[in-house]
Amino acid sequence: MFVPRSLKVRRNANDDGRSCAAKKIKAEAEAAAAAAAAAAGLDAGGDGPADAPGTEGAALPASQGPEPGPLPGPAGLAADVALAGPERGARDSDLPEEPVKSFSKTQRWAQPGEPVCVVCGRFGEYVCDTTDEDVCSLECKARHLLQVEGRAGQGEPSGPQEAGSEPVAPRPAAYVYTEHAFISSLREDQIENLRGQLGIVVQGQGVARPVVDFEHCGFPEALNHNLKASGYEVPTPIQMQMIPVGLLGRDVLASADTGSGKTAAFLLPVILRALFQSRAPSALVLTPTRELAIQIERQAKELMRGLPGMRTALLVGGLPAPPQRHRLRQRVQVIIATPGRLLDIIKQSSVELGSVKIVVVDEADTMLKMGFQQQVFDILENVPHDCQTVLVSATIPASIEQLAGQLLHDPVRIVAGEKNLPCASVRQIVLWVEDPAKKKKLFEILNDKKLFRPPVLVFVDCKLGADLLSEAVEKITGLRSTSVHSEKSQTERRHVLKIGRVGRLGQSGTAITFINNSSKRLFWDVAKRVGPTGSLLPPQLLNSPYLHEQKRKEQQRDRRTQSDLVTGANLMDIIRKHDKSNSQR
Repeated sequence: MFVPRSLKVRRNANDDGRSCAAKKIKAEAEAAAAAAAAAAGLDAGGDGPADAPGTEGAALPASQGPEPGPLPGPAGLAADVALAGPERGARDSDLPEEPVKSFSKTQRWAQPGEPVCVVCGRFGEYVCDTTDEDVCSLECKARHLLQVEGRAGQGEPSGPQEAGSEPVAPRPAAYVYTEHAFISSLREDQIENLRGQLGIVVQGQGVARPVVDFEHCGFPEALNHNLKASGYEVPTPIQMQMIPVGLLGRDVLASADTGSGKTAAFLLPVILRALFQSRAPSALVLTPTRELAIQIERQAKELMRGLPGMRTALLVGGLPAPPQRHRLRQRVQVIIATPGRLLDIIKQSSVELGSVKIVVVDEADTMLKMGFQQQVFDILENVPHDCQTVLVSATIPASIEQLAGQLLHDPVRIVAGEKNLPCASVRQIVLWVEDPAKKKKLFEILNDKKLFRPPVLVFVDCKLGADLLSEAVEKITGLRSTSVHSEKSQTERRHVLKIGRVGRLGQSGTAITFINNSSKRLFWDVAKRVGPTGSLLPPQLLNSPYLHEQKRKEQQRDRRTQSDLVTGANLMDIIRKHDKSNSQR
């Protein structure tokens, strides 16, 4: 009997493993394997694992010969070696070789956004090739496998999921989306009526019909289980239309409200495209911010649980780059990244995107506002020209239309919900409060048991204001408070953001807005967006001359825009104006 071990790492092929350092690592690895085997009542006879290979920064010389197979060890143990080509060897030759860590106590703790060991919670630097779970050392890999064997013996799931979830299934041969019989039985007018009731507008040739249940997609059973475990009972309108279009491989330009389920709408096609690819990585998701990337990766892992060979890599600034590069060497299928960090890694030749089948650009409008357009173009130069591309945006201004024209081929355009309206699950309250009284009013709300439901998120207009207000809240109310802004470290911001926010996945909440004449330029915008929700607006706002002037100017702009359109009703008027203008000349 033996404790299986095959952490997929890289090593120098010229290292014969006879150095003193290698022998010390070998002895430690033997002790770890023997201790874990003894704990399970196994006979760890024979020698321990082969000499520990290098991890981050290990290199091969440019004269490297052909790729050898697994290095055999006593008692059937093998260390799988992932070799790098001459280019990678030349690039990393100046980096020191680091052995695989034998014991968890020698591994550091994970930073926010980094993989976490499933056994001890430290940095999950390695991936167990048996269960695809993150582990920090040989010791924790052995313990993890023993835990899996124990659960299997008790009839519990043997994969890397939590108890009660589905077991890891073998990789299926293929997945092809086929329209469900119920959807096919509907008449075209019924489909249009369904889209109208759901607020779905589509443009494009041969647009797939929307689904009304996740079961209509024919997902693998493990994925259906993960959807239910994550709280997805029925698809939202954007998911109903976007998922079948994405599963058919079409390019997509999609827009929907915050909290509408856009993330799952593109993640499900991403997962299905990546699940059946033999080469990796096969999917790329670009986001404008670290926080959004971390959130998307967390959701992706929830949906991927139990699916064979599905691993993610998070590539974002503000976190150490070496662990992210190391993660890329462990056959990840889905990369979630911010443009700047991914470009840096591409320039270091640490990732190859030639096998990518689907690219998602999330929050595309924010991406453009932050000046990432050229970086997105530079990244997409490294993916195949025929890969599927999905643009997701809260709004579709002219700049997004232009970007879509450059990136998308024969796209399907999907708009779900009323544009620029507040989230339906969030109650809106607008209060007229003069500047000197704002702090006092805030404290009253925080002391009101009907309104105060922690956690509370307060927006201010400057970094200093955030710090001062946070201190005042703690001093006056005794409530725990903290501030977050651009001068905070990434770790501090991640810790603060664990408060989450309302409006996601249907979560309900309350939004309270303080308004006065200092924000008069926003009067009409606030009124036309909050008014349709049924919320009462303060009379000072409704009777303000600024509001009526802004409304009048917008109506004038709309009339000018309408007059520029050529329709059957105004065609003759346009011709007469044109003739009159020519005669005067």
